[in-house]
Amino acid sequence: MRTHAFFSIRAKRAKRLAAAMAFLLALTFGAQALACTTILVGKDASATGDAFFGRTVDVHGLGQVTLVSVPARMRPASWTYVDDNTGLAIDLPARSCQYTMTPQSLDALETPGVWAESCINAYGVSMSATESIYANDKALAADPYVENGIAESNIPTIVIPYVKTAREGVERLGTLVEKYGCAESNGVAFGDGKEIWYMELYTGHQWAAQRVPDDCYAVIGNDALLGAIDLADKANFLASKDIWTLAEKNGFLVREADAPHLARTYGAAHRNYSQLRVWAGQKMFSPSLSKKYDVNATFAAFVKPDERIALNEVMELMRYRYEDTPYDANKRDDTRPIGIPRTSQAHIFQLRAQKPAILWLSMSSPEFSVFLPLYGDLSGVPESYAKLSPAYDHDSAYWRFRTLSSLAALDRDAYGAPVRAHWKAMEMQLMANLPAMDDAYAKSGYAPETAAALFADIAEQALADADMLTGELLYQIADNAVIDTGASAMADGDLDDTVIR
Repeated sequence: MRTHAFFSIRAKRAKRLAAAMAFLLALTFGAQALACTTILVGKDASATGDAFFGRTVDVHGLGQVTLVSVPARMRPASWTYVDDNTGLAIDLPARSCQYTMTPQSLDALETPGVWAESCINAYGVSMSATESIYANDKALAADPYVENGIAESNIPTIVIPYVKTAREGVERLGTLVEKYGCAESNGVAFGDGKEIWYMELYTGHQWAAQRVPDDCYAVIGNDALLGAIDLADKANFLASKDIWTLAEKNGFLVREADAPHLARTYGAAHRNYSQLRVWAGQKMFSPSLSKKYDVNATFAAFVKPDERIALNEVMELMRYRYEDTPYDANKRDDTRPIGIPRTSQAHIFQLRAQKPAILWLSMSSPEFSVFLPLYGDLSGVPESYAKLSPAYDHDSAYWRFRTLSSLAALDRDAYGAPVRAHWKAMEMQLMANLPAMDDAYAKSGYAPETAAALFADIAEQALADADMLTGELLYQIADNAVIDTGASAMADGDLDDTVIR
């Protein structure tokens, strides 16, 4: 696909210049930390009747991303998994199903733990883990974190290979939290062909989960968001057995409208860092409900959209920098937008009744990268999408997308706009091609080899386009530098007409 071409350049030149640029980019990133934005869309809130959920994985480090297909296994007996990040040691079942994950590596690939981030298994269960959230001091004093407990680095690994439905995922993780304890607070989303569940892990052993209402959506930005829950309604709510009694006994239970409120009871105080993203997401999809931004407002977790939400609109939310608001992050540096350069990956699960789920994956920040569709039961992945490297490597898909994305962000109007338009056009074409992709997959009897081949074709075309766009940008940057330098020298007026040789 070639929808935009503002200059042309040979691929070899692009590789050399991209390598130098990537080296400079690597020097601009520091220590690791995760701070993400999650979106959940019920099937009756979407334009197609498909449910969507996903997350931007935002880091304070040069987070490298790969795509990995983990085969099913049948061990002789149960086995002990040890997470070298937290020290969690946990017995896992002998049988595990196949799943595909998008693991995260930070700090020159020396990060302990798996950090699978997004997964989809052979049963069609999808998982995004995790959205970092924060508990308040009173709640943590009553139920402290467990140092060698459950955390983002290990959650997908101990859950996704062993569940057949989204609800089973919640129940399994909840049981493990109560037994082993949490090392941190997190939000986790599960989905299957019938429903989406959103789960919040608050303190050492306290958690709650809610089935996403089919006609609603939610935008979550690093704060607890769940409110009042009806524990008698087991079809829609699940929680640790003493979620309310612990809070009441220790004097930190908070009520709103005469009902106990989860986020206000267990969550940390509101912050602009988090609240602005929730406000902006609700403004985008429910403008009729939007009010002037107030950091102290308590937002409803789930809201009905004014218009049904399309998949491409979910993608655009992940790129949103509040351009149409007074908080436009392109014009001011004191706001935390949803679309940021330090996003290492973004993923969206498209959950479809009677059809296989689709994972849409963007390597690097989706603001200037592309979402690519794939099925969960890949027999393998293209070598470039599985490759990790501590320095720029043209054989790594991540590095090629990251370099382009970083270049485009240098000037969002001159450099970024054509890149973004190109990828958006490609995404719309990929969406239009989904029926043909589904047909080919179905005719193969849903063979994993076909799933892998279908993705490989898309993946290689995307890399070819990324190389083209990178080359064009580098040429434009270099050309602008030459023009600027020449204009500056001519403006000095200090040189005569003598030709210097």
